[in-house]
Amino acid sequence: IKGLRQRAAPDIPHFADAAPVHASNRSTWISRLQCVQAAVNAQIDNWKKNDPSKAVGLVTFSSDVTVFGDGSAHPEVVAGAKLSNHQALQEIGSKHSISRPISETAEALSERLFALEESGPTALGPAMLVAVSMAAQTPGSRVVLCTDGLANVGVGALDS
Repeated sequence: IKGLRQRAAPDIPHFADAAPVHASNRSTWISRLQCVQAAVNAQIDNWKKNDPSKAVGLVTFSSDVTVFGDGSAHPEVVAGAKLSNHQALQEIGSKHSISRPISETAEALSERLFALEESGPTALGPAMLVAVSMAAQTPGSRVVLCTDGLANVGVGALDS
């Protein structure tokens, strides 16, 4: 997320920047990050309730990539030249296995999720490569991507 962009309520809401939350006759604006955090946390809660044995991991990105895995271990930050090194990114993702069920990791994942802050460039390509490499260890795994930015750092950068 590239900076917090909050505005006074215009005649037509700019949904790309924020979404209105109506409280009586006033509108309160929430950021895109807050919308994503709420949506992802709702999914974590849903999985914990309805599929408690599911294994879930978290990878975040801005100008670097942070691999939280299932949230139980110290995160690994990937930065600098590694963001442009396809093989290094695959190796990093491959060494992070997600084996603990969401029933045990939901709280840690939510804490990591709500600690995120909006900032600068978008290392989307490197984050996807790490996440796909993590997911590839378990057949049937899925990767869910949430971003508002153009991939502009490292592998897959669309602008320079």
